[in-house]
Amino acid sequence: MVKTYISQWLYTFPWSQVVTGFWQKFPNPYTGHILSEDVYYRTITNDQIIITKRLLTKTNKIPRWGEFLFSRGSASTIAFIIEESICDLKQKTFTTVTKNINLKSLMTIEEICIYHPDKNNESRTICEKKVIATSELFGFKTTLETFAIQRYKKNQELASLGLEFILHELFLPHLPLPTIKITPDTRSLSSKLSAKAKKILKSSNNDSV
Repeated sequence: MVKTYISQWLYTFPWSQVVTGFWQKFPNPYTGHILSEDVYYRTITNDQIIITKRLLTKTNKIPRWGEFLFSRGSASTIAFIIEESICDLKQKTFTTVTKNINLKSLMTIEEICIYHPDKNNESRTICEKKVIATSELFGFKTTLETFAIQRYKKNQELASLGLEFILHELFLPHLPLPTIKITPDTRSLSSKLSAKAKKILKSSNNDSV
């Protein structure tokens, strides 16, 4: 069974500014794991819909219990992400879909974000997020999917804070950035999953002897 996580983020900026800031959000102090971004396709339809495709590269630190899954035993790896976005200027919706194109033998992570004006206040923008983690790796499916969701919770918060930072720089440069608390990282969860992964690995080794 795949793991799914749904959340929202409220930006105190109008939709047009959020979309403008989205294309300028890298680099920022919160998303140093993003290494590069490249637009390789963009078109505007007759209905004023902008379709864009980007290739993102980022580095991910691998928990110790997962290092044995990689032949080089590296503590980090490079992920290549395809991001497809649809910006509907008439309906004021901006939808992004991202999915990894490598490391699929371990897991596929798909994120869907929909940005739209707050119905109660047009000066604010709501981002609805949904992520789906799927792994087919025998013996580690649940462990990997659970870890992916927990790591996503941390990273999506950093991504949102990064966009907040850029929006303030672009549109409110005269005001200080708001104080926003970041939730604890995934260290405690990683420790619990580490013990589980070691048991699975030990069992696997015993079966092969």
